[in-house]
Amino acid sequence: MSKQNCKLNGHDDEWELILTRKLDHPCVDVWNALTQADELAKWGPFKPSRNLTEVGEVQLSHMNNPQEDARQGFVLALSPPNLLIFQWGDDILRWELREAGQSTLLTLHHKFSDRRMAPSYAAGWHLCLRGLAGTLAGMNMPLMVGSEVLKFGYRELYADYEAIFGHSS
Repeated sequence: MSKQNCKLNGHDDEWELILTRKLDHPCVDVWNALTQADELAKWGPFKPSRNLTEVGEVQLSHMNNPQEDARQGFVLALSPPNLLIFQWGDDILRWELREAGQSTLLTLHHKFSDRRMAPSYAAGWHLCLRGLAGTLAGMNMPLMVGSEVLKFGYRELYADYEAIFGHSS
């Protein structure tokens, strides 16, 4: 997946990472992978306590160590199968899905406050979206989150995204 399909916008304490991917699967399949707890756990950074199909609170367990890094989440808005707006801790994730023939154009807008986290978030989402594509293709993907990212080129991706975004202070 190309790093060129990633942008960083913002200033001060309002940043937005925008990642776009074309997935060779229908919107409804991508929607299910985003919103069904068991499907999300196959590729995402957390396992939700429930499906993300209704507005409201949800508990999020970290995939590597469920006892640690538990976060509160909240489904803020949704319009199946095209839009999911989700609060993950203090961050906002806006998932947009648009049909593109037999494929889906996925755009993730990740809003956050600490500019220094941009390369880390970009590298992490790069790996997660690789996992999503493989999962949708029916592959049994390895977990590429948390401490496992180091096995899948995270350091190199981090350095690449840091170069693309420029160094932060």
